[in-house]
Amino acid sequence: MLETKIKVDLRDVEELARRFPKVSVAAAEAKATEALQLLEREVISGTPYGAGPIHLRETIHGKVRTMGRTVIGILGTPLEYGEPVELGTKPHFPPLGPIQFWVEKKLGYTGKEAESVSFLVARAISRRGTKGAEMFENAFEDNEYKVVHILNEIPAEIVRRI
Repeated sequence: MLETKIKVDLRDVEELARRFPKVSVAAAEAKATEALQLLEREVISGTPYGAGPIHLRETIHGKVRTMGRTVIGILGTPLEYGEPVELGTKPHFPPLGPIQFWVEKKLGYTGKEAESVSFLVARAISRRGTKGAEMFENAFEDNEYKVVHILNEIPAEIVRRI
């Protein structure tokens, strides 16, 4: 599981949260949602577009969860192959079915020719592995300043809502 934590100085929020808990949580949810939407757009734009019936890009979503006064933003995909696409893989011999589907859709080969090309691609993966796209990591690194800036606006958002 990939995990990144952002530390934001919320000392100003503590007193406001104690005095106005519902407003404070709502403001934190709004700003967390704004930050997640920014990251979601960036991750999706950096995600390779495959040939499968379900595209990884279409399954990347963010969600804000609230537990008491704690607001958590989660961004990810439910697809198992999201992690190997992000991180890459060590050399392994992949199943030929998905490779052949990709070869047919992306490269336009059919029949025996598609089978041969699929085997060659799988053999290359078995020797070299795959390089990670690092779409989550890159999106976060490229936008960390913006995300922290958005989250640092929480105290002002609380005051605005009060």
